[in-house]
Amino acid sequence: DVSILELGDGVFEVLATSGNNHLGGDDFDQRIMNYLIEEFKKETGIDLSNDKLADQRLKEAAEKAKIELSGVASTNINLPFITADATGPKHLDVTLTRAKFEELTADLVQAT
Repeated sequence: DVSILELGDGVFEVLATSGNNHLGGDDFDQRIMNYLIEEFKKETGIDLSNDKLADQRLKEAAEKAKIELSGVASTNINLPFITADATGPKHLDVTLTRAKFEELTADLVQAT
């Protein structure tokens, strides 16, 4: 986003702004969530995309991973007992690298 300001007598006045007001951190979190859902489905055959209980845990884990990746090259996302099937409980355990995160969100970064 960009803003043009005028400063006069210690007062800032916004003259113009431009950017995507609908793009934010939640969009980046959603990309991580989608990636986790896809990876879990590949591994287990279980689709978590409509699992309301898993959704909140995935959202919190995605936000935490995004924050961690600002300072490290990779992070482990480990959500034990994310769901269960007839064979028992299932656990999500995915390593997300900064490079993969950048790949997942490249179009969002371009839009900023």
